Amino acid sequence: MSLWHKLAGTALVLVLLLTACTSAPPPAAAPVQNEPSEEGQTLTVINPEASENQGNPAAASAENKNNRYQIQTRLTDFQLLSAATGLAWGNTRNELRLYITEDNGKTWTNISPAASVPFSTTPEYGKDIFFLDPNHGFIVRNSAGSGDTIVLRTKDGGVTWKVTSFPGTGEVKAMVFADPANGWILSEGTSRESGQRSLYATDNGAQSFEALLGGTDPVSLLSSDHPAETPGIDPSMAFTSPHRGFVSELKDGFPTLYLTQNGGLTWTKSEQFFSLDKYKTCDSFTIGTVSFFSGSAREGWVPVGCSRGNSTKFNGYFTEDAGISWTLAPFKLSWQTGLNEKLAPTFLTWNEGWTILDSTVYYTSDQGASWEPLPDNEKLIETLKGYPEIIKLQFFTSQVGWLLVAKEDQQRSLLMQTKDGGRSWQVL
Repeated sequence: MSLWHKLAGTALVLVLLLTACTSAPPPAAAPVQNEPSEEGQTLTVINPEASENQGNPAAASAENKNNRYQIQTRLTDFQLLSAATGLAWGNTRNELRLYITEDNGKTWTNISPAASVPFSTTPEYGKDIFFLDPNHGFIVRNSAGSGDTIVLRTKDGGVTWKVTSFPGTGEVKAMVFADPANGWILSEGTSRESGQRSLYATDNGAQSFEALLGGTDPVSLLSSDHPAETPGIDPSMAFTSPHRGFVSELKDGFPTLYLTQNGGLTWTKSEQFFSLDKYKTCDSFTIGTVSFFSGSAREGWVPVGCSRGNSTKFNGYFTEDAGISWTLAPFKLSWQTGLNEKLAPTFLTWNEGWTILDSTVYYTSDQGASWEPLPDNEKLIETLKGYPEIIKLQFFTSQVGWLLVAKEDQQRSLLMQTKDGGRSWQVL
């Protein structure tokens, strides 16, 4: 081979190496587009640089306007983390699409786990997704149709996600973390008739899990006293410290609450929580999520719905002594019917709450003893005509709240925001 050919070949190799080292990072996942004939939620997404960890995007500066693009996507849930920061997510083609905004929805960052982790179902907040703050988040990918159950964790706001195998074989029913290290997952056997329910705990931020309990219900999880007893339904879980926690559910059709004071090792049933004597005409009951108000380990509440035929009316049970005692607060609200029959009110503090009946927002400042109808808002009325199903309503301050509405087939949704306590609304 001539010297010229050798030099030419060497130059070509150097050019190829230089091109590989200086090429742009791989593009972010292709944006999700709606069908042309439909309209849905439009998000302005920051197109961050690619992350080397599991293909997850790293956060990018919102100042770079060239890094932005718009997508239309269907959202199925959201969670406010501050007055300006919130999460929203949905599932597209078995991929979880998770977004975070820190500027009231003006721009969003895609913090989704890698597309190589399939999700056959969309995570529900408090069941299989939980964020303590914008940085620390946890997601369960249940095993149904997707392989083994795994837990994904991030401590940098979704820039990177790490994976832990979950030791349980049942379906995850509830998940909660008291702090970045201490968390709990409640799972249930694939057949409810088997009566098998288990509780797992982590003290190292979901790097590993230890089986605490296994059995029939949160009271006798280590007991075989009632091996044939089926677990309750619609469980929710809250922990106010690494030791003190609660599980609410419908047990044998009735609202039931359990308390642990040793991190989930043993549980006792709250006898003060619910009394059937106060309900004379209910055909069935609905129980909402047990929750404690932001910054408080003592004040919290649980919504309970009484149903008659095709209508439901909600009341609330409130505690101000860390769940030792619970007081029934009758809500002076009308009976609810239709698509939003089971929509419970939302409370920000011991006294302050909101709900939506038809297209009217109602506000209470006295724990539901009275409700003020807020002035009609044309944008809200117009939106609810096209998206009549209310998926979720949440307030983070007395002024800032979010509302997720959807079409009946849940193929399209819109996320709305108020900055004046529910008096006016805009689509994010």
